[in-house]
Amino acid sequence: MERFMFCVVATLMSASVIAQANPFNGTWLATFKTERGIDRDGTVVVENDGGSWDMNVPSRNNPCFGRKAPIEIQKATPEELVFVVARSKALTGCNDTRMVMKVIDAKTLKGTFNGSEFTLTKKD
Repeated sequence: MERFMFCVVATLMSASVIAQANPFNGTWLATFKTERGIDRDGTVVVENDGGSWDMNVPSRNNPCFGRKAPIEIQKATPEELVFVVARSKALTGCNDTRMVMKVIDAKTLKGTFNGSEFTLTKKD
């Protein structure tokens, strides 16, 4: 009986940890410059352990870009948000990208993407 109760308590504790909200939940405006210096933007939605990535970029040369893709949260701490843009789940053959975003303030995260600075600004 004690073993059963231990298993029940352990399961409930695990479920409460998983159910905790990600502090970065919400909609974020993404801004960055392309390799040619053109300003681009898009939307990143964070929903606990997932979300979406949707950049406003033309995809003439690469069908993997300019396509909405899911994100998979790997880490969410007071200092940083780490996630994978799972392009391979949006279109077979596309490469996934790991993003490491550092907290600047309560509404701003910064990281790099293809060597360019990438900024997320909280919309809601």
